[in-house]
Amino acid sequence: MKIKTRQDLLAALKKGKPDMTTTEIAEAVKLSRSVTSLYLNELLANGEVIKKGSKPIYWQLADFSESKNAEDIFQKFIGSNGSVKEAINKCKAAVLYPPLGLPLLIHGDSGVGKSYLAKLIFEYLKAKQVNGTEKFLVFNCADYANNPELISSILFGHTKGAFTGADSAKKGLLAQADQGVLFLDEVHRLSHENQEKLFQFMDTGHFRPIGEEEKTVTSNVRLLFATTEKPEKVLLPTFYRRISVTIHLPSFHQRPIFERIELIKYLFLNEAKRIKKDLKISQRVFSKMTEEKLSGNVGSLTNEVRMLCADMLRKNNDEEVIKIGEPQEKDWIYLFQTDSIFDEKTQAIQKLSQSFSNLFNKDIDFPELKKSIYQFNQDFLTELFSSDNDCLFYHIKNSIQNRNKNTIDNEPLTEEAVYCLYNVIKLNENNDHAEKLGKVKQQLVSEYPRTVALANNLTKDLNQEIKEFAETILAILLIDSVSEDIRYHALLVAHGNSTASSIQAVTNRLCGDYVFDAINMPLTSSIRDIISQVKIWLSERDTSQGVVMLVDMGSLTQLYKSLKPQILGELLVINNLTTSYALDIGQKLLNGKLFYDIAKSAENNFKTEVQYFEGFEVEKNIIISSISGKDVAKKIQSICQKYLDPDVKLIVLKFNELLNTLELAHSQQDYLESTVLVLSTSYLDNKTEIPTINLLDVVDEDAETKLEQSFKNLIHPNDITNILNEFIQFFSKEGLSEKLVFLNPDVIIRQVEDVVEKLERRFNLKLSAKMRFNLLMHSALLIERTILGVEDYSVPENIDEIKINGRLFYQNAKNVFYSLEQFYKIQISDWELYVIYELLIS
Repeated sequence: MKIKTRQDLLAALKKGKPDMTTTEIAEAVKLSRSVTSLYLNELLANGEVIKKGSKPIYWQLADFSESKNAEDIFQKFIGSNGSVKEAINKCKAAVLYPPLGLPLLIHGDSGVGKSYLAKLIFEYLKAKQVNGTEKFLVFNCADYANNPELISSILFGHTKGAFTGADSAKKGLLAQADQGVLFLDEVHRLSHENQEKLFQFMDTGHFRPIGEEEKTVTSNVRLLFATTEKPEKVLLPTFYRRISVTIHLPSFHQRPIFERIELIKYLFLNEAKRIKKDLKISQRVFSKMTEEKLSGNVGSLTNEVRMLCADMLRKNNDEEVIKIGEPQEKDWIYLFQTDSIFDEKTQAIQKLSQSFSNLFNKDIDFPELKKSIYQFNQDFLTELFSSDNDCLFYHIKNSIQNRNKNTIDNEPLTEEAVYCLYNVIKLNENNDHAEKLGKVKQQLVSEYPRTVALANNLTKDLNQEIKEFAETILAILLIDSVSEDIRYHALLVAHGNSTASSIQAVTNRLCGDYVFDAINMPLTSSIRDIISQVKIWLSERDTSQGVVMLVDMGSLTQLYKSLKPQILGELLVINNLTTSYALDIGQKLLNGKLFYDIAKSAENNFKTEVQYFEGFEVEKNIIISSISGKDVAKKIQSICQKYLDPDVKLIVLKFNELLNTLELAHSQQDYLESTVLVLSTSYLDNKTEIPTINLLDVVDEDAETKLEQSFKNLIHPNDITNILNEFIQFFSKEGLSEKLVFLNPDVIIRQVEDVVEKLERRFNLKLSAKMRFNLLMHSALLIERTILGVEDYSVPENIDEIKINGRLFYQNAKNVFYSLEQFYKIQISDWELYVIYELLIS
């Protein structure tokens, strides 16, 4: 919540009637009801408002003391919830330690804010109303570093006549700071002797002024130190050991980009207030300043900002708004002298960040996750963050949309995603979701590789601090915007600054999809340079299906021989790059043409050299396909991956592609030389010698034996039963989904699997695959029939006396089905149980 928003809420409560509803307050401050509710609950947690009633809820102001604002003081230090959060927490712990805090050393380069933080610590202590905050004294030890005797006098004081010129006694800073805070800057400039005197005071609380031989002076003082040097190298070990807590403040260029933006904005706002003029800073100037590495850090940056403002004020003193930048520039950041810079990272924002993080906790369905992120943005974030006047937003928008124009030339595709991405990055700027998103990205790459490749391409120019996070979120937001059915990767390589990328943008735009990547090579590049760049591109992609390359020049044979070993699948190299050739290849890729067809067509129709690998695959592989669609085939693939030898590649083909492939293999000897098995879900007219399995046969009596023979040397014998059970479970669910009226197949399958296993154990049975499948299907449908209340029948024999393997059936079966009866609030009839008995003894 911004300070202004907080003030608006409190003002609305103060001006309004004694009790106001959430809706009334929302209308008064012109925010949505949901956002207003979040802010009001934050004020409630801080004790600033009181909540009464339930439906509706009424709000009123509460008494609020100054001490409750102590925690807000450090919000003035930009980064207090980010890069210096831990340092500030250590500060709080140190200075509040009774009775007068622990000695604290602030370390950092010149200009990082050490003195400013020391001043905030004093303000914090005063707000906390603790002892020892009557005064705040500052001394820079570098001022008299060449005169240690003078420094000693300044710190410890002296008696009359202690040295020449000491005409009267004088109190030192330690005595003056009694019941207050003494901040010694550049403490490493103290001589060793003065460091020794100081740590003796830290041990005892007493010291002797110069010239005093008998009496000691007592002082209760809080000590803060600062240094630009590594303290362990410049301070006496005996002195450094007395300093309980050391914190480090990062340099400006080490700060996260969010903080650098806020710092620069803060400096410009200060100048706007100083000169009483609103400012308009070009995005170019602002962005350049965020990347600067200045030896004086924020101090030097302050001078630079001041000089820019002074120069433009001199030239445009009569203007109401001072422009800093070239007049023709497009993107500007407006700063008003009445603005406030400090965003309070409130409990409400933290809760929203946690809520966002929770979206990734469950099993991820990416299309649903995409909807959830967009909905989350619409419900909460659009009210919280404004892209206006934000350097970060311009950086994200310009970087992504410029890459879009040069890659797919379809800026509307990413327009909505850019705004959503900006809000999500702002929400999470102080949170590290790297580990969680790392796992998400692994799954994302597996399921949506082309979408991830596009997101990677579009985010290449983003600041490195946010790139990885942005790439993952953008990929999720672009799901279903890119075809994942394009089997082969395609690359355009050409000499020139933009030759390849220009053809890429045109071709992708005409194809209406992200088909091609591009590499622009300098005119002086050799074939070796091209190979080096292409290898980097290949390393970022799964090349198991195959790669198509169009190049503008070079040795075709050398390209092919150098790159083919790095590609797991097939490689087609076409030694001519034109828009028409690229468009022809692009259309074939979109239409799902097989590699062989694309290669043959290029060889026959293109007036250029073509080189490709003739054959389906060089590594040992299993082809998986389903007449029910690619999703079913991918599920079969994921089951197989758990048990099959990892050296065996699992290749998913559309069903028509499988038929074409088998036809080619029949007409061309050795085309499927490396294929050891074909898995499908239907009968195949296979004229090749490649063994095939129809997985719908897994319910047959001899299924286990068939699988064992087919998977020989591909899977461990002990895993045959496991993979068979997974196939049965999957196909049971597929079949059930068509038969069940309202029960969830995923849930009921798990429940009846448990029932069947219990029945096997209870009656000491070894059920065949087909029997297990029949029982699963029957038991699931039995539950739905019972819920729907179908007609009951009489049992032909005494069900209480029938047995299986010597054990009474009825009592045991009732016990096994009891959990399902309780779950669905039903009672299974004796007739239904008798049918189970008949199935088991059959």
